[in-house]
Amino acid sequence: MDLIAPGEGLLFWQISFLFCLIYLGFWTYALFDALSSEFRAAHSKFMWVLAIFFAPVIGTFLYLSMAKNIRKDRRNFNPSFSKK
Repeated sequence: MDLIAPGEGLLFWQISFLFCLIYLGFWTYALFDALSSEFRAAHSKFMWVLAIFFAPVIGTFLYLSMAKNIRKDRRNFNPSFSKK
């Protein structure tokens, strides 16, 4: 008696593997973005990295949705080409 017959559930495992790869991409992006960004508060970077590591699913998507609001404002590239 085999626990898994050949061919049964193969599509489920392939889709699950695809979702895991997509999530791993989000996780690595969030982690590298958190480590390379400057935040307004000194402890914010440490707290976001802890959230991404210890609450990976919730922490990753919370960071990706909320981090733009708490990071330092970066300079925008607004060149002036008018001659004065």
